[in-house]
Amino acid sequence: MKKIHSLYLIIPLVFLMMLPILLSPNNAVREEQLIIKPSRTVVYSNVLWLDNPTFDDPIGPTWYPSIQGDVSDIYASTGMNQVNYKIVGDSGVIKIDEALNSSDWSVFRNPNRPVFPDAYTITSAGAEVYHYWDESINQTRNTPSIHWKRNIQMPVNMSNYIFTSASLEVVYNATVTVSPHAITGAGIDRNGDTGLDAYAIGDFAEFYILISDIDNTQEYQLAHYQTVDLGRDSPSTPSITDTIMDAVPEEVLISLLSAVLSTDDYNFTITMGIDIYCEDNEYGADEDQWNSLLFKSINLTLSYEKKIDQFTTGSWTQELEDISGSNIKIVDANLNFEYKIDKNWTVSSQNSQIRIYINERKFATTISLIDYVYSSSFQLARSGGYDIKEIVLPYENFTLSIQVYLAEDFGLDNNITVSIKNVYLYVSYTETFPDPISENWLFVGLFIIAVMGATVLAAYLIAYQTYLKYPVPIRKVRKYRKTLSSDKTPGVGIVSQKTAFGKDYNTELKKTDKFLKGSPKNEPVMKDKLLSKKEGELPK
Repeated sequence: MKKIHSLYLIIPLVFLMMLPILLSPNNAVREEQLIIKPSRTVVYSNVLWLDNPTFDDPIGPTWYPSIQGDVSDIYASTGMNQVNYKIVGDSGVIKIDEALNSSDWSVFRNPNRPVFPDAYTITSAGAEVYHYWDESINQTRNTPSIHWKRNIQMPVNMSNYIFTSASLEVVYNATVTVSPHAITGAGIDRNGDTGLDAYAIGDFAEFYILISDIDNTQEYQLAHYQTVDLGRDSPSTPSITDTIMDAVPEEVLISLLSAVLSTDDYNFTITMGIDIYCEDNEYGADEDQWNSLLFKSINLTLSYEKKIDQFTTGSWTQELEDISGSNIKIVDANLNFEYKIDKNWTVSSQNSQIRIYINERKFATTISLIDYVYSSSFQLARSGGYDIKEIVLPYENFTLSIQVYLAEDFGLDNNITVSIKNVYLYVSYTETFPDPISENWLFVGLFIIAVMGATVLAAYLIAYQTYLKYPVPIRKVRKYRKTLSSDKTPGVGIVSQKTAFGKDYNTELKKTDKFLKGSPKNEPVMKDKLLSKKEGELPK
């Protein structure tokens, strides 16, 4: 009964030891795993690895666009089985060429010379000044000045545009009173006039055009003229006929216009100015008369285009599943698509491209947009496609992006649309399944070792419970007790006296035979020969 109880204890213990092996999902003992099979490689050829390659509606969310950089430069759109990258161009011209009038132009004091001339007016005939200075009456009105200002509002936000051309044409004329200084009169004096008793710089007038931001924190001169011979006695020069004022070169004009528009993207101020300087050339009797100093017309023409910012990109992208399996090796990844541009690419951007990306990895080969020759039909990106195996990696989710990359800052007067369609990515790869022999036999070996270990442990526990845990005398009694129920009487061994004596003799002899040398003699051993004269020594 005790033995049965012990087995009830041992069997569950063995089962618990085997349970991890039996329940392991990777090492479960299945009949098919124990069958020895060779390793094998499966080839997957030209697997289409993206969805909706023909851009059938609905395109999203399978395909989706993204813009980086200036989002006003590229607009993503869809069409009939195609997607588009519209590079947004625009252009315009603004002209200030109408007749001068008081509704557009306002009078301002020159902060550096705050005295106004005697008379000033602005009509369709022009912006005109009259001034008379008599030294004997007023010493403070010999440097008058006047400004006419006009605010110019651009029709577009110039932070997104650039000037492509600019021109300024200003026409002026002048008339003064000329009389010799020896005679009483209101004469304008220039170097060389007769009767001058004092001369430094003479009498002169300045015409000029300024531009500034609307707060006048930045102000630049665009055109200027200072009279030289006007008022000379001989040869008499009483007037200047209609003359075009010298202006800054076009590139300087564009630069200055861009500067004043940097603080306000829409507005700047243009100023027409006339300064008069009357020198005291006749001691106590100088009189100067400026009959007419006139801005007849001003013509400012500005052309602008949409500014495309460098490094702006537009992409159409699809997220793709990973290429996974057992020991995957990518053999080939072939990408091809068709594209066209609705006109020849602008020469203002020589390095813009179509690029291919897998995640953040750029394929080395690109399509140069400047090399495109316009055609109304789509063309293959590359005959035979692009082998992009180098940037496609197994075991990762990845995105395919076809990107238009704008490499320079440039102006674009009209839209340019790049379109793509029929995007196909075919992937060829192999999947190698490992040789199951080593794997299965390793499992079998571990299983056998576990079974043997469990068996030995079970046997020991059984032996311990039934036999080994008792002392030796009890074991013998229990063993003898078992024989009492046996039909066969246990044998009793009886030996002779000679045999028993020989056994005891040999036992005693072994205690001293290590002290004896030589072979034993066949004669009786005498007691007196066993001891030497010195008791305890062996005989020689």
